[in-house]
Amino acid sequence: MDYLYGLVRSLVADEQLVRLIFLAAVALSVVLAATTTTVLVMGLHDPMRRRLALIKRGGQHGAEHGVGEPPLGGLQLLLEQVGQRFVGREGEQHSGTRALLSQAGYRSAAAVQMYWAIRLLLPLLLLVATLLALPLMTSASLTPGLLAVALALGLGWLAPAMFVERRRNARQMRLRAAFPDALDLMVVCVESGLALPQAIERVAEEMAVSQVELAEELATVNAELRAGISSAVALGHLAERTGLEDIRGLVSLLAQSIRFGTSVADTLRVYADEFRDRRTQAAEEQAAKIGTKLVFPLIFCLWPSFFLVAIGPAMIGVLKAFGGL
Repeated sequence: MDYLYGLVRSLVADEQLVRLIFLAAVALSVVLAATTTTVLVMGLHDPMRRRLALIKRGGQHGAEHGVGEPPLGGLQLLLEQVGQRFVGREGEQHSGTRALLSQAGYRSAAAVQMYWAIRLLLPLLLLVATLLALPLMTSASLTPGLLAVALALGLGWLAPAMFVERRRNARQMRLRAAFPDALDLMVVCVESGLALPQAIERVAEEMAVSQVELAEELATVNAELRAGISSAVALGHLAERTGLEDIRGLVSLLAQSIRFGTSVADTLRVYADEFRDRRTQAAEEQAAKIGTKLVFPLIFCLWPSFFLVAIGPAMIGVLKAFGGL
């Protein structure tokens, strides 16, 4: 405290303004620390809330681990309880955050609560770490300190969102790469006489080793079909969970085929041909962009060296001639 007060006092001439800034900073730190501590203590020491959270999660910890909780169970329950205080459950299933987490592979019932709890607690943790590290800096001043605090808050707020977004993109890329093989297998299964649910189940079994994520998605579709959900609704859920336009197009075609009674095998074969054409067009588009993308490396890497070698000796001769004059 004395170090921070002396630091602010050396940068601001007005004694009263220094005291106001210092008191405001201390008050803000105390409020944040008290709020965080209260929420954490209430989450850790309220057995009724912990028990209710375990019941809502289906009691999987008790069934799998017997008496006691797994090592991270307390932390997970704490994050869920913190998130429940800031995120309501109404409309949560159709929210953008739920869709983002589902497409990234986070399907638990409390995924949204844990996501927002991390986004709220991580900036506070980084803020505390930054304030503790500021006195260790030898040349600390007010402006770099404020920039460090702002950077810590921004990083703590944006890092979870960037991590989830990157995980979703990587997962969608893997699903997109595995989708053509699954489509070809589905065409073969349907043309051999299997119905659509049995074909989906067979493809999921065949791809369980090579493409685990897509196999899990297809197994989920098969489980929904066995539970009594219609094929159109189950396939629509598949499109929502993956977020891929390719699968969304296939779902639309299959739903129309089931609705109007046309051949599913013909529909799958037509879509497979169209999908191959789109992949070819996408590859040609990427190849056509290579020339434009190479302009920037040529300008910033190759051309300076070329001009240095080609024009450098002539410029040196000119400078020597003018220097002799």
